[in-house]
Amino acid sequence: MRTITLSLRRILLSALLVLPAASAIAAAAPDDTAPWLVGNGDPAAGLYMPREIKQAYANGTRSADGKPGPNYWQNSARHSMRITLNPPSRRVQGEQEIVYVNHSPDPLPKLVFRLYMDAHHPQALREKPMHDKFLTDGVSVESFEIDGKAMRWDDPADPLARENLPGLTTHAVTLATPIAPKGSVRIRMRWHYDLVADKGWKEGAVDETTYFLAYFFPRVTNYNDYGGWDGSPFTLGREFNNDFADFDVEVDVPRDYVVWATGTLQNADEVLQPAVARKLAASFTSDQVATLAASTDAKAGTVTARGERLRWKWRAEHVPDFAIALSNHYRWDAASVMVDPSTGRRASVQAAYADSATDFRPMVEMARQALAFGSTAYPGVPYPYPKTTIVLGSADEEYPMMVNDGSNLGDAFAASLPEGAYTGFVATHELLHSWFPFYMGINERRYPFMDEGWTTAFEYLRNREVMGVPTADALFKAFRSAPLALPLSGMDLPIITPHDALFGQGVAFAFNPYGKAALGYLALRDLMGDAAFKQALHRFMADWHGKRPLPWDMFNSFNHAGAGDYTWFFRNWFFSHNYMDLAVESMATGGNAVVVRNHGGAAMPFDLALAYTDGSSERVHRTPAAWRADPRRTEVPIAAGKTLKSATLETGIYPDANPADNAWAADPATRH
Repeated sequence: MRTITLSLRRILLSALLVLPAASAIAAAAPDDTAPWLVGNGDPAAGLYMPREIKQAYANGTRSADGKPGPNYWQNSARHSMRITLNPPSRRVQGEQEIVYVNHSPDPLPKLVFRLYMDAHHPQALREKPMHDKFLTDGVSVESFEIDGKAMRWDDPADPLARENLPGLTTHAVTLATPIAPKGSVRIRMRWHYDLVADKGWKEGAVDETTYFLAYFFPRVTNYNDYGGWDGSPFTLGREFNNDFADFDVEVDVPRDYVVWATGTLQNADEVLQPAVARKLAASFTSDQVATLAASTDAKAGTVTARGERLRWKWRAEHVPDFAIALSNHYRWDAASVMVDPSTGRRASVQAAYADSATDFRPMVEMARQALAFGSTAYPGVPYPYPKTTIVLGSADEEYPMMVNDGSNLGDAFAASLPEGAYTGFVATHELLHSWFPFYMGINERRYPFMDEGWTTAFEYLRNREVMGVPTADALFKAFRSAPLALPLSGMDLPIITPHDALFGQGVAFAFNPYGKAALGYLALRDLMGDAAFKQALHRFMADWHGKRPLPWDMFNSFNHAGAGDYTWFFRNWFFSHNYMDLAVESMATGGNAVVVRNHGGAAMPFDLALAYTDGSSERVHRTPAAWRADPRRTEVPIAAGKTLKSATLETGIYPDANPADNAWAADPATRH
């Protein structure tokens, strides 16, 4: 009982951090009949919108046409860091300067910091059990100052102080003077934490001398136009909601360690031996995969410069996170790919892995193909960054310009596919995340269907090209959609359900943001047609890249892209408790059409295979438009002058909760 009470207390105290500023509360109350409601201003046709998001539209930070409003703003930061590591010690030492800019109209009397690594603290609130090897002391802040003045990091009188609530992954600091609108502060910090030895939560020590650092540095949490501070605890069950920021990062390591990171390496000639630096530079313009360093080269001393310690300098601009990997024995491959045919711009593609991971050998080429697909097909927007690096770890997770993927050697399912196909499938998914959530600034904590759903849809379309339709369909059903047919209440939760309002990694966590949302986007593509769908997607991305769109911005953007109003479809797929269950009921009156019932309510496409008594057959496709007029019943005409022998529903990657009623056959006695 004490554990439950403490957990509830942590949640309630954390909620105090998210209260919006006084100016936001005092703004004019939103009008429920205002034209910013999705559905062309018709309140009856509008989609449910939370009160705080109505307020954002009323304040003019978001607009009815799907674009950022005239008063749109978002805060930003610049991080300058020096990270020091000395393997096999797992201590990560950081010296950091943050220039935080308040672009909001609100004075900010406090700053709320996020410390993801405190999720390792024994007393941290977590949504799943973790073994002892996962636990550390979290982040220790050694010194802290604002605008040159030393400050206490913890105030024991504050109920939210970390010494009173150890393991709390947010931390508020009250300022002597509020940050004025358009003002800024300069924060200096020195801190350390210890990597875990079991790869942690998508980060940690891969082996004794190979580390992956992710979500590792203190940062000011997101302050937004629809809720104020995001102070919700990081519980390992939700992902991220970070501001866009610029980074200058030095990574200080012993020689013979190669460092890979988000952004662009600024001093290759200082940290690499000349031959390796030349190979790296040549790879930036080459389609051919080159090995920059074999696994034995570091031991031979032929990769890095010969100083006792080296500082690898990295720079990245306008990205929501920064990740680092290092190893003294990984193989390093590189090439590049053209990502913008209109300008000829190329992106570097690199991979770092142990020799034992033979399924990583084709990784650079697989990644080149994935980025080319994302740049020219889906989403069809040129890859926005100068490079990417896929590192052998175990997380199967994306970061800006970085991927941490595990080897799939020995996996039974991977062995059932063509060699390397499953490893390529996972890497492709993570690389396609480059657009959602990073390019588009998605709030993954609350609306992961806007990044996982889109990426899963793109992944499926890519797999159709690589594996062929039958294999791609089988893979999608096995991993993404088949469980949605199960009669579990969590499967029927509306996709729009705020993910950070859920607790525990149940079925809604696993399938709503991924398979169900992807099916919704693919159904919308079927409904609109590929050209109109892509035009609307590109409009949305053009309006919101580098910003922070919400679902209603996306729905409004699609509705104002010139192809029609799809509010009925968005309500059906994203706001309802519908599920997927179709049935062939009977012949319509007059015998000239087949009646298809939608018992589950989801506006899903389907095919109807019709067989006639004369031996002929036909296949009829229906888009989700079949359910617009009547969401429960539709008729499919049969060929004139023919007698129907049988009708069979086929739903492809859309699972059917009761496939037993998907076929109809005429009574032989009634045939003529």
